[in-house]
Amino acid sequence: MIVTERDGMVLRFARIEDFPKIDEITVICYTAIHESWVAMQSESVSEVLGNPTMTWEERKTKQNRDLFAEHPEWVWVLETGSDIIGFVTFKIISERGLGSIDNNGILPQHAGKGLGKFMYRYVLDYFRKEGINVAFVETGLDDPHIPARKAYESVGFDRSAPVVFYWQDLRKGNPGSTPE
Repeated sequence: MIVTERDGMVLRFARIEDFPKIDEITVICYTAIHESWVAMQSESVSEVLGNPTMTWEERKTKQNRDLFAEHPEWVWVLETGSDIIGFVTFKIISERGLGSIDNNGILPQHAGKGLGKFMYRYVLDYFRKEGINVAFVETGLDDPHIPARKAYESVGFDRSAPVVFYWQDLRKGNPGSTPE
């Protein structure tokens, strides 16, 4: 199903055959984010926090595939001609009146042209049509998330709460902390 068309681009519901390209875009778009998180956590902490049976790429692409398996209407792709150049996923909790934008990305060669904003506007419009009262999105404060933060703000996300995550690698000891 087509959501909208603009300048030769089509935003539409994803199909199962789109997933090789969605997976590819996911890995391309989330590599810098993953590397940033590993740098913040350290390699050893990151290994513990991750699933040892899957790579981060497998975990991230599985999120999109699992969502599609349960709610295929919540995974959209942006294509130009026959090439998929971006995607957006979202979730709706109707009983709470809450919609959240989830994984999304635009291929780097198409970035900076307002295509993320384009997709978000239509997701927000979809939320309104579904009777959703509040839209939510979570993003990082690290540098790889700067474009996402700018895009979210440009479509009206105007309230934020900074969050800090702490990790401690107990294998390295913790000077000054002795149990009493």
